[in-house]
Amino acid sequence: MKGLRISLAAGAALAAMGGITPVLAGVGLHWYQGQLPTVTRSESTVTASGEVGGAGQYITAVLKVYYSYPVSCYNPGSDSGPVPGQSQNGSASTTQQVQANHGNASFSLQETVAIPAPPASACPNPAWHATAGPLTITSADVTVTSDNGGYPTYTKTAPHVEIPEQALPHALPS
Repeated sequence: MKGLRISLAAGAALAAMGGITPVLAGVGLHWYQGQLPTVTRSESTVTASGEVGGAGQYITAVLKVYYSYPVSCYNPGSDSGPVPGQSQNGSASTTQQVQANHGNASFSLQETVAIPAPPASACPNPAWHATAGPLTITSADVTVTSDNGGYPTYTKTAPHVEIPEQALPHALPS
C-alpha cells in the first residue's frame, strides 16, 4: 500500500506542476488492448495499421520502411559487364496525424518504395553506367507519439524477399 501512496502522491505533484491528471499520467500511450499493429507487404508497398489508447487529443503515427538493393556497373568499353557495384540501402517513410476519440486513436499508413537512382560513387569509374535493383525490403518500424507524451514502437522484420524490378516504380535519374 505504501507504493500506491507514493504513486498517487507523485501523480498529484505532476498534476499540480503541469496540469496532468494522475489518471492520465499513470496510463500513458499504449497499444490498444495490447494488440500490436498489423504490418503487411504487397509487392513494393508496406501497409501498417493499429490502434492506441491513452492518447491525448491527437497522435502522430510514422511508418518507416528499410530496404537494400545491389548496384551493377556496366563498362562502356570492350568488357561490357555487368561488374558488381556496391550494395546500397535506404529508407522511406510516411506520417499521419489522427485526432483521438476518448483517448483512443486508429491509424492506417501506406508507403510504396521505389528503387532510387544509384549514387555516382557506386561504380569504380564515373564513365560507367550504373543500374540499381532488385529491391529488398528488410524491415518496417511503426512509431506512434501523442501530444501528451509516450511513444510505443513496433518493428517488423521482413523476410529478405526480393521484389522483381518490373513490379517497382523506378525513380527518375537526377
